[in-house]
Amino acid sequence: MHLVIVNDSATGQSYQYDADMVINSADSGLAFYLSQLNVLESKIYEVKYRNIIYQDIIPVDTSDPEWVDSVNYISYDGVTMGKFIAANGKDLPQSDIDASISEIKIGYAGNSYGYTLEELRKSQQMRMPLDVTKARVTFRGAQEHMQKVAFFGDLSRKMTGMFNNPNIPLGNSTVNWTLPATTGAEMVKDMNDLLVSVWTNSANVHVPGVLLLPSDKWAIANSKRMDTGTDTTVMEFFRLNNLYTGLTGQEIEIRPILELQTAGASSKPRMMAYEKNPDNLTLRQPIPWRSLAPQPTGLRIEVPCEYKTSGVKFRYPGSAGYKDML
Repeated sequence: MHLVIVNDSATGQSYQYDADMVINSADSGLAFYLSQLNVLESKIYEVKYRNIIYQDIIPVDTSDPEWVDSVNYISYDGVTMGKFIAANGKDLPQSDIDASISEIKIGYAGNSYGYTLEELRKSQQMRMPLDVTKARVTFRGAQEHMQKVAFFGDLSRKMTGMFNNPNIPLGNSTVNWTLPATTGAEMVKDMNDLLVSVWTNSANVHVPGVLLLPSDKWAIANSKRMDTGTDTTVMEFFRLNNLYTGLTGQEIEIRPILELQTAGASSKPRMMAYEKNPDNLTLRQPIPWRSLAPQPTGLRIEVPCEYKTSGVKFRYPGSAGYKDML
């Protein structure tokens, strides 16, 4: 056995190879792949794409058992009152509850990647770690799928999404943000009215602390001056003068979302406001994306991957609101 130690300048790690070893079977190819798994796992998150953001705006629950296909929860509406009664106490009003069971559908999904024995031979003989591009692309593909389901659900699987839930109240804007004549005050009112509608329609129970805007509208609000001759932008003014900040004293969270540019009816832009907490809305992921043991298949080493995810379930649809824009 002739051992050779090679330093990888990209990772700072050292790799040990048997210079006399030749990969000429699926078993030896599999063994060599296993020796590279740590390198793949450490590099898989280094890829530079547009950020996956659904975990930032949606509470994700990973506590369910891996085998579940759905999650059920019980909700109820209580009916009660009090009133003045006679001394004999026979006219006491009765309290009761109306309970129902709701279901969150969870889908089993996966993808895969692999290497040919020829790729493994060349990688070993050239003293180079395995190319991780395939693993990166596979992970990214799963993330893109999970984000798409999170945002828009899957109609065939009866999953609802974050931006197209039929139970969330929907309004329509009358302000065209792109017109030069539109004032900063009109834009501020347009955003604040959505916050107020969620607050008032829920009888002041829900205070929306997150506002999601189409990316192009967010850019307009950050560049347009609130008043002529001032340096304050519409967004800067709104951050200080909105329902959530006025009630709580805390800064509202405002995010640009590319998908909202066509999320409304007839592909109109849509803004969304909601109160973010795991009681109001949830997304379930019993199995995060993970690669399983590599498997010899013909002249290839296949690496199957799996994950489980759901759409977004609003337990309290009144905690959110949509507004389609011009």
